[in-house]
Amino acid sequence: MRFLPIIVLLTCAAFAADVSFEGTLEADYGNYLEKDFKVNNAANHDLRIQMNVDMDENVRAIVGAASKSLVPGSGEYSRIRHRDEAAPIDSDRWTPFEFDGISLEWTVSRDLTFIFGDLFYSFGSFNYYYWRNADYYAAVLTTQGMRGVGVKFGDEGYVYVGASNENNKSGRVALSYAIPIPGINQVNNKFTIAPMLDFIKGGGRDHRYTFGIDANYSRSYTELNYAIRAVYGIHPRSDSYVNTFTLEPSFNYKSFSLASTCYWALLSDADSDVPITIEDTYSSDEKLIYVEPSYSFNKKFSMGLGFEWHKPEEDDWFLIAPTGYIYPTAGMDLSLWISYAITEGHNNPGFGISSSVKF
Repeated sequence: MRFLPIIVLLTCAAFAADVSFEGTLEADYGNYLEKDFKVNNAANHDLRIQMNVDMDENVRAIVGAASKSLVPGSGEYSRIRHRDEAAPIDSDRWTPFEFDGISLEWTVSRDLTFIFGDLFYSFGSFNYYYWRNADYYAAVLTTQGMRGVGVKFGDEGYVYVGASNENNKSGRVALSYAIPIPGINQVNNKFTIAPMLDFIKGGGRDHRYTFGIDANYSRSYTELNYAIRAVYGIHPRSDSYVNTFTLEPSFNYKSFSLASTCYWALLSDADSDVPITIEDTYSSDEKLIYVEPSYSFNKKFSMGLGFEWHKPEEDDWFLIAPTGYIYPTAGMDLSLWISYAITEGHNNPGFGISSSVKF
């Protein structure tokens, strides 16, 4: 009976307005061999569905729902292609659909939209596959939420003001805008700089503000294209500051491409009065280097060879990951991968398949 009001609402909405659905699904299966050849199986998923109710061509109501797999015993969501925080293959790995926000949008013009409701944003999310979900990792700020009002300026920026979801005493202001650089930003030569400020008042977080800059430059020729992205973030921590730097160069020539991510967080010495640790950042590494050359045989299949170096606060580790990418149709891709993690004292081979679907 608890689903009856939802069914009634959806039925009424269907007759009153145009209703459409869109969403994303990420799912994977992995088999990891741990120390002494102990098998660790994983089956993770992250499914998000958005219902759009268009009252007319300018006014829309949006309702979100999500289902994610859980790490047993912790209550935390598992993470796609993550050996240490994955859901085992058992009957408790699935979660029911949960409410994932509601908002009303009024598009006044092509570049101006007013929003009321649940607002979500992040800044400095990584392009690298292992960290691309900003709910868990980001160079500057992971996914934040508030209930309030906002203004979106096309795809270039936003201003949000509202009640923070940190606690019932907090308020939050967030703003960002991608600024095209005159004289450089052209048809085949793009250069934008996007500053961001996130301010919270009333507690619920150990720093009151976060500031970041995301600079993107790209150049396109007939057969050669290249881009470089630089991200900087800072937020206070006691009497010091947390600084993070990210560089993501990439290029492709005909069927060959190269992608990379370089991340570095400035941490303090362990003997400092108030040490700055990884816990004060939005990543699980102090330093990271990822490089993946790949070759596209055709529009449906490509091969890549990923090299990674991870440096947490203690022992660093390496990963080699040959990967085959399959693109059955638009909006869907499959990744068949083999991984070999080199850690202190033992090595961890693994294999699996990951999928990503947009509909």
